Amino acid sequence: MSTDADDEVGRHGTSGRTPDDGPMDDAQVGEAPGCIVPEEWAAHWRDLPADVLAVLRLGAEVGDHDMRRRLAPLLDTPLTLQQLRCLTFLVVEGSATPLLLSELLGVSPATTTGLVDRLVRAGMVDRAPDARDGRGKVLSPTPDGVRVVRRLMAADVETDATVVQSLYPEELDALRRGLTGLLRVLRSQG
Repeated sequence: MSTDADDEVGRHGTSGRTPDDGPMDDAQVGEAPGCIVPEEWAAHWRDLPADVLAVLRLGAEVGDHDMRRRLAPLLDTPLTLQQLRCLTFLVVEGSATPLLLSELLGVSPATTTGLVDRLVRAGMVDRAPDARDGRGKVLSPTPDGVRVVRRLMAADVETDATVVQSLYPEELDALRRGLTGLLRVLRSQG
């Protein structure tokens, strides 16, 4: 069953858009960017059908918006990327020795000590004696540290729900059907 929107999807090469045209507004999304392949994409993609290119281009634009949205809370945190990695490992693991944390981060024990010292001063990590080895220490995230990591993760879910709830019912149904198809293909490919 073909609709006007389906017909639009099949004629992507007629819009005359270039990569320099910037993001499409709502009226242009149905028209399409199809035959124009951004320079950073693999050259063999130029041989893909226009409808496939249009979907890939729209997916890339959604990804760009998604990346900006998901990175915003990260950019608002006062932690460095290494400190955030360290804290995230501790939240995921629950606790770790400094040696294990060094291995997980792929850095020297001295570097780990510096990271942990700053996180302890910030109230994000606790250092306690290792019950198995009185000489060693065990590192664990504080409730504030857990909150920082969860806030970063929760921002994704909350924003995703807001965006998806803003779709028209027919768009939501089409998205569900499309994602179901993608998942079917991914599962069949292993």
